[in-house]
Amino acid sequence: MKNKIKSIVVVSSLLLGSTTFADENFYSQTKSLVGIEGGYSSVDYEYGVRTSNTQGSVSLENVGLKIGAESEDFRIFLSGAYFFDSGSQYDYLTTYGLAIQYKFNVSKVLNFYLGANAGLMNAKVRAKNSSGVPETFSRTFSDPYFGGDLGANIHLGDAVDLELGGRVMSVQADNTQGGVTYRIGNIVQGYGSLIFKWQMD
Repeated sequence: MKNKIKSIVVVSSLLLGSTTFADENFYSQTKSLVGIEGGYSSVDYEYGVRTSNTQGSVSLENVGLKIGAESEDFRIFLSGAYFFDSGSQYDYLTTYGLAIQYKFNVSKVLNFYLGANAGLMNAKVRAKNSSGVPETFSRTFSDPYFGGDLGANIHLGDAVDLELGGRVMSVQADNTQGGVTYRIGNIVQGYGSLIFKWQMD
């Protein structure tokens, strides 16, 4: 799976490069980006044995940092995020990944975007049984995710955008101990970002 992620990163970079670097004015049209992100997420899970399991979700807050570049029609980001669980079921959850987005430039003050994301999720979980009693041990995950995102950028000026968006990350990862499985399904996220941008030299 990790090799698949590496392949996606390489192929995506080559595809983006082939469409943008062919233009001799690439640097005059392209901007560097740094984003600070905050959001709210829901992580769905299943817990139990095959014949009897519990389905539920955990609400997490998150902060993140992303760096990238944009041309007239495309954006690409490398990002990392840390998720907080006030209910203490998750000791931690982090994501590291790549996102490629296509922009719909509808006006001078606003654009919309639609994109795909992929990366790696790491988590440490202390599952709770149907009675709400936590396990006496922790389960760890390190698994790839794939998904999509969409949203809007509001231009606050030439150097700053306010980004409001939604993101879905499909993990589908299992951890089985003592015949009992904890499965992380999807992470559904709403987020806002301040994107700082400047012209490439």
